[in-house]
Amino acid sequence: MKIRKAKKADKEVLIALIRDSFRDVAAKFSLTAKSCPKFPAFNAKERIEGDFEKGLKFYILEENGRACGCVALEKAGPVLCYLGRLAVLPEYRNRGFGKALVSHLFEQAKAMDIRRVEIGIISKHRKLKNWYKKLGFIEKGTRKFDHLPFIVAFMYKELNRERE
Repeated sequence: MKIRKAKKADKEVLIALIRDSFRDVAAKFSLTAKSCPKFPAFNAKERIEGDFEKGLKFYILEENGRACGCVALEKAGPVLCYLGRLAVLPEYRNRGFGKALVSHLFEQAKAMDIRRVEIGIISKHRKLKNWYKKLGFIEKGTRKFDHLPFIVAFMYKELNRERE
């Protein structure tokens, strides 16, 4: 397993990873391109292009030379960043790849003097919420957005200066 920083040339790889990784989540929560056009399974191309323009840093996890996961770090303030676009292809799940990507993001954030990482997820996605809790994230609240057909749960993790 190898994690590397993505470049703009990796855009198509990231688009495929994100679309393919979020399809089953869309199906699980009955999301469609019509009901939730901004969901990553449906608009990864536009989102990735905008993400690079906004300065997000993407990291790609490869196993035996094949890209099978990714994560993005968005600096949101002097000591705050957002974890986004965490994606692991279904056939590569339950092998610790998601945890490795999140741990890598923590290390990158610490190197930037980030002290807090925040995420937003589908509130009813209990399995994912519990997974993040095992990684040390704490739920801080929920919010209903008019443009989304689900409630978003917000979570955070304080980073200490020591290694995870």
